[in-house]
Amino acid sequence: MKKAGIVLSAAVLAAGVASAADTAGFAFLRIPVGARAAAMGGAFCAVTGDPVSLYWNPASAASVASQALTTHYTGYFLDMQGGFAGWVNPGEVDAIGVSANYFYGGSFDRTTMEDPLGTGEQFSSSSVALAATYARILTPSINAGVTGKFVYSSIDEYSGNAFFVDAGATWRPGGDSPLTAALVVRNAGIQTKAFYRDNDPVPTEIAAGGSYSIEDPGILVSAEATYPVNGDPNAALGVEYAVLDMLSLRVGGNLRDMDASEEAGGGFVDGMAFGAGTSFDRFALDYCFKPFADLGTVHRISLGYIL
Repeated sequence: MKKAGIVLSAAVLAAGVASAADTAGFAFLRIPVGARAAAMGGAFCAVTGDPVSLYWNPASAASVASQALTTHYTGYFLDMQGGFAGWVNPGEVDAIGVSANYFYGGSFDRTTMEDPLGTGEQFSSSSVALAATYARILTPSINAGVTGKFVYSSIDEYSGNAFFVDAGATWRPGGDSPLTAALVVRNAGIQTKAFYRDNDPVPTEIAAGGSYSIEDPGILVSAEATYPVNGDPNAALGVEYAVLDMLSLRVGGNLRDMDASEEAGGGFVDGMAFGAGTSFDRFALDYCFKPFADLGTVHRISLGYIL
């Protein structure tokens, strides 16, 4: 007989990649998307002009200059992996977009009361979120956007699904201002099918942040504070420096990763993220390196293309 505890253990292992403190279901939705954003510690809700804003703040989709595709891949510990793909099509005063976010939680040995060392069988965990975004320029200073998403997760023969909404806004004092402020609510909604008997708490969170761009010498500083309805508050800070026209270096960190690093026996550096990005013609390539002390290293890579 399969034990519910084994299934729940698999869920905890998968969700632990997102945060050691998460207590909500569908926790993969809190895993950072985009190598650029991850290298800046996840302080990205107030960064404009990037198509990966489909994940971070739907309002920023209205600031994307041209129709673009973005893809992202993350290689985690063990055989866990995640990915994201999105398309943004901006107009004169609005923008639309679609995206898909997936997470594969790895394979696990099945154990039972009769075979505590394993039955020789394995089971796996996976999740996917399909989303559609609409953003609009309300005034010369304010953009607003909303994303609707359908989420499905499965662990062995158990599965659950939900409908969530993201809603956000960005504010810039003037058209040429280096300052942008943002507010976004992510993953507000309901679980429509429970994994087991009762619905899990939803991974709703509220984030507020700001970014400041210094054109010369090409520095972008971004900060974000996040309050999850189920989980611990988080704060993130990231810096991007354009060394050359075709090369940017990035570094960032957040309290959630610092706590995870400490629990894994690591130090300050293990709580940080590092990355670089380059662009040529219509292509953009970004990479993020994230150490996690004794747990291993997480590598993220993103590829963008302007249509």
